[in-house]
Amino acid sequence: MKSDVKAVRKTSTGAVFGGRTRLRGIILSSSGGAGAVTLQDGNSVTQFQADVPNGDVFSYNLAEDGIVFEGGMTISALSNAIVTVIIDK
Repeated sequence: MKSDVKAVRKTSTGAVFGGRTRLRGIILSSSGGAGAVTLQDGNSVTQFQADVPNGDVFSYNLAEDGIVFEGGMTISALSNAIVTVIIDK
C-alpha cells in the first residue's frame, strides 16, 4: 500500500501520534552511550524495540505495510538516543 509519510523526531518519551498509524521506518542515533527505544501502541502493547551501539546510528525501513499502531504511537522508553520515526500521515 502506498501512502504519504511524515518524519517525527523525538528526544524523550511521550506521544508520537494520536491516531491509528503505521511505522514505515526508524532512525535511532546514540547520544552518549549505547541507546535503546521502545514503541507502544494506544493499548500499551510493545510493537517495536531497537538498540543502537555507542556512537552509532541504526536505520531501518520496514517492508511492505510496516507495523500497525492501533490508537496511536507512544515512545514508552528512550535512553541515550535520539529517534526519528517515519509514519503514515
